[in-house]
Amino acid sequence: MTEQKPIVSKLPDPKLLGPDHAWVIDVSRRLELAKGLVQQRVTVEAGEFFSWNAVEEHLSRNTGGIFSGGANDLHFAPSEPLLVGVSGGADSVALLLSVVVNVRKSRVSPVTLCHINHRMRGEESDADADFCERLARELHIGYVATVASDEQAALFRLKGSENALRDFRYAAFEKHAKEVGARIIAVAHTSSDQVETVLFRAFRGTASAGLRGIPCVRWQQDLLIMRPLIDVSRAQIVEFLKQVDVDWREDSSNAQLDYSRNFIRSEIVPRIESQFPDFGSRMEKMRQLIADDEELLKALCLSQISAVEGKNANSWQMDKLFSLSTPLKRRMFAQALRSRGIEVSFERVEKLVAMTRRNNENNLDYSDPAIRAISLNDRWDVVKGNDVLMFVDKEEKAKANAVVFGDPVPVRIPGMTIVPALNKAMFVEELEASERKPKQFPSEDAFEAIVCLDKVKSPLVVRERQAGDFIQPFGMQELVKLKKYLHTHKPGEEEMQDGRKTFVLACGDEILWVPGVGISEKLRVTGLATHVLKLLDIGIGDSTFC
Repeated sequence: MTEQKPIVSKLPDPKLLGPDHAWVIDVSRRLELAKGLVQQRVTVEAGEFFSWNAVEEHLSRNTGGIFSGGANDLHFAPSEPLLVGVSGGADSVALLLSVVVNVRKSRVSPVTLCHINHRMRGEESDADADFCERLARELHIGYVATVASDEQAALFRLKGSENALRDFRYAAFEKHAKEVGARIIAVAHTSSDQVETVLFRAFRGTASAGLRGIPCVRWQQDLLIMRPLIDVSRAQIVEFLKQVDVDWREDSSNAQLDYSRNFIRSEIVPRIESQFPDFGSRMEKMRQLIADDEELLKALCLSQISAVEGKNANSWQMDKLFSLSTPLKRRMFAQALRSRGIEVSFERVEKLVAMTRRNNENNLDYSDPAIRAISLNDRWDVVKGNDVLMFVDKEEKAKANAVVFGDPVPVRIPGMTIVPALNKAMFVEELEASERKPKQFPSEDAFEAIVCLDKVKSPLVVRERQAGDFIQPFGMQELVKLKKYLHTHKPGEEEMQDGRKTFVLACGDEILWVPGVGISEKLRVTGLATHVLKLLDIGIGDSTFC
């Protein structure tokens, strides 16, 4: 049997590679930066970064300047296991080599090669896996692999979805990272991938955020995905591997132009570069400017979200939304969707924007239930009330729905309590110090009350009225039966024949508030107000208090 030629006969010395391959040395610095982000994960939310300069600036601001000044030997962590995704192609082989030659300097140890075999190309896929295992053996590093099952491989070949392949790959990365104790995963996207990604998104249609391209760093659950070669071109990588005499695998499917990215790579980019030789560098500058602008706009967006949320993140105040521009609202809703794990789409965002326009701003029929309530996904709905736009968590609502009609519903203080029997939500908001001397109070028949809860014992519940209920009417010293109180304050209530029930806010047998009718003397503000009570619609239904 003929002995195979080694893939790597000798590890390259980065110092001898010349200025064109300085990026090999840069990998050491980027590994240290990634370790810094992992170490700061508890106190600093890293989010996404679209350049390594942005990562360094972020760490300099949030670590007391330890990363400033260009220090190379940071020793931020004594050691950090690293998982490197390797397909066998030129990009990932170059990434692995640049990591291995920098292991000692960057204090990344141990390094594990992770190969994912989608089995899309039969024997060729298996040969890629053999190549990667042999490469790991030659470099004396760990090796782990995931192989698609027959069913998965058949599905991949049938549908050929790039998203499905990526999801499978990253799920496998996550599994193997946990196995080897790694918190950092390095993958081999390049600046050539950036160009293809930006063009692909532009052709498909995207918001400006999509033109930021691929982040150099992002979090996936508790794992940091890093791309040390994101600003290195494929041509530089191929030249490097040839110089150090290291082989790589070629993926025959890259020649199949029915894949969108392959078409862009093989047909579109070469034609553009034939007319605009510096197209790649100009695209990178544009991408960076867009990424910087997006950071500024995100900060503005988050500040506006805080302003409309008030004291409840799921309740946005309509009067404030009315005053905002449509472009700003689009960004706010996109952020709201992302923060709740909902896929952002143009259609979803536009529906939400439409719900926050005044009736005379468009031709929408606001009696249409679809304009007042929409489902965002399996977990979240959005409902438009008179004063608020509410994001309704269906899981929380399902828990509340488990309560039998008429059973007391404990009230959160402060917080939002969904009362499914009423199709409403009870809000109890604690007032700020500056709000505790209100100049005006809501009327008795309002579904809002400014109160003092200092004299009230918990727990408070929303429930149906019961025999024996009593109330101390506002302005009176004696207690009266609720039946008499309702007869006095809302004549005809006892004769209602439409099946509707009277619901109340109660503490034991004592009634504190009948929304739309009046409050108890117990809630009267004699000094400082403590809370505001609000009862708001969360949907369309016939339930009512009175």
